[in-house]
Amino acid sequence: MHRFLLLPGAALIASALTLTAASAAPAASDASVRLPAVTGRPAAGFVMVTSPTADVLTGVTSEKAGRIEMHSVNVDNGVMRMRQQTAMEVPAGGMLHMAPGGNHLMLFDLITGIKDGDTVPLTLSFKSGATVKVDAKVTAAGTTPPNHGDHKH
Repeated sequence: MHRFLLLPGAALIASALTLTAASAAPAASDASVRLPAVTGRPAAGFVMVTSPTADVLTGVTSEKAGRIEMHSVNVDNGVMRMRQQTAMEVPAGGMLHMAPGGNHLMLFDLITGIKDGDTVPLTLSFKSGATVKVDAKVTAAGTTPPNHGDHKH
């Protein structure tokens, strides 16, 4: 009889552990890709990454791009400088915000035919081993990506 009483309790504990592990995973939202103004140049990518626990974004890939680089933007002596990064930290309970004029993705060798209104699938990889998939909405060159123009970061 005790055996039957333990099984439901064990199931509840297993469910709680599964929920805890799933809720500790990073998440991505507000993903967009702005097409280049000049054909053959890289597109710019933007995404907001959050995580309840500290993690490190170690790479981004897409079946629609030859390669994707992560870039930081810093101002040195009044000059804005862009630098390729191999990793970007996501603070516990915080966010890594990639937006126009700041940290961003550079998508090289996009497949031909991608146009305004399409989506580009992105897979974000993290040091923890987590991967997050998100569809980035494509916008034309010179436009503000959706959900990025009104952020106050």
